[in-house]
Amino acid sequence: MKRALVALGGHRPAWLPGSRLPVQHAGVVLGMALALAALAPAAARATPSYAAREGRACDNCHLTPDGWVNPGSLERKCTLSCQGCHVDPAGGGMRTASGRFFGRATLPLIATSPRPTQDWDRWLFHLLYRRDRATTFNDSLPRGPADRDASRAPAHAPRDLWAHGTPFGSPSREAPYQGRYGTLRADPLLQAGWDVRVATIASGEGGVFFPMQMDLETALHPVEHVTLLAVAGARGRSAGISETFRDARTPYLRQAFVLLHEWPAHAYLKAGRITPAFGLRLDDHTAQNRRAFELDDALPEARVAGVEVGANPNYPYASLAWFRSAAADRAPAAFDPFDVDRGSGGTLNLGWRQLGWSAGGSALVRRRPVIEGGDAASFAVYGVVNPWYYRHGLPLTWQAEYDRGTWTRASGRRTRRAAFWQELGWRAGNGITLLLAQDWADPDTEVLDDHAFRVSGGVQVTPVPGVTLDARLRALMPASGSGGSDLFVQIHLWN
Repeated sequence: MKRALVALGGHRPAWLPGSRLPVQHAGVVLGMALALAALAPAAARATPSYAAREGRACDNCHLTPDGWVNPGSLERKCTLSCQGCHVDPAGGGMRTASGRFFGRATLPLIATSPRPTQDWDRWLFHLLYRRDRATTFNDSLPRGPADRDASRAPAHAPRDLWAHGTPFGSPSREAPYQGRYGTLRADPLLQAGWDVRVATIASGEGGVFFPMQMDLETALHPVEHVTLLAVAGARGRSAGISETFRDARTPYLRQAFVLLHEWPAHAYLKAGRITPAFGLRLDDHTAQNRRAFELDDALPEARVAGVEVGANPNYPYASLAWFRSAAADRAPAAFDPFDVDRGSGGTLNLGWRQLGWSAGGSALVRRRPVIEGGDAASFAVYGVVNPWYYRHGLPLTWQAEYDRGTWTRASGRRTRRAAFWQELGWRAGNGITLLLAQDWADPDTEVLDDHAFRVSGGVQVTPVPGVTLDARLRALMPASGSGGSDLFVQIHLWN
């Protein structure tokens, strides 16, 4: 149990109580901090890298409208939250029209939607690039509709393979306008999607190829303000593809909830099988601020049955949830979203998001018998800096999160745990991001030398929409015992 908790963590940072940070480790942290101090104002932000980075320009997420007049803040359809790009307000999984547009226009090396104007002519080191201004991205740049009436024009009719129909009844005031996202269907009745990740890890002991994620997603939006989302997938196993499909929990219902949404201030309510919203929603489920706090998104055990209510306007945000859960070491039934034991809990998230910075905090409380995992209370503070918003020549994004909390041993004794994570990303060119990350964890602060430190660096490349390649060289340095390094490579396919 102990080894599993610290397997991918790191040494205690020097600024934490009782820390002992070796000089070589302090250099990594200090170097990242000095780089940020020299390049950007001191600030923070509480959204993952895409939202943090792309808030710099409106046309990263939709076409520039023709004659648009900004509505009042409570009626605006834009948001800096996960809800802007994903059907689930907590992030991850099926994408909205805005998220799909971003994945076609801004994210890839080769765009299939009009490139955002701030990204014209950007290329790796400015050595090899195409002149986007000489293409249709300029001479025949399409414009989105200015209002609801204009969105009904034949010129804005959708041509979308994966989204069909429109909800019954009249569109709500907060529903997205057709035509703002090119030919994508803005507000579909039925939508299908997928997320597939396959990975390989190579080290001195050999290599392994395995699936990390294999999800099929379906959203039904029968009437305005109501969406039903279901996500079924495989439980990825590092033992390989065959072991993944032999697993009794493959496939299983990763998410299944009813969402009430499209209200002023991006208010929403969802109920069903969900993942508790806590801290930054990272795509690396091995990070210790996810894994050590029972939030590993790859595990069925992380799912709960509950209700969450929240709002994500510009610029404050808040959410509150209550849930019931299965025992910590028991995966719930694959297709019964209400398979729970005696445990219950709740989450609270509060913060403020700006275009160039944000900051926030989370609290997560679990109440359950010791035999089901015992009581736990976790707290997180997190933030992001986006210098790119302030200076176009600094395409950097920095994220960080510190988590601390209590948990219950099998003996019934309470103890504490802590984790820290940070990442610096440089958008080297359209579709290419270089990354430097560090995470650390102390799974039991009363146990001597059980903490560990991990540093990684790599590159993330999205050559075309729907395909992302991610390669990281990772080094693990535990406080006791031998460490090691490996090369982790994953391919992410999505729509």
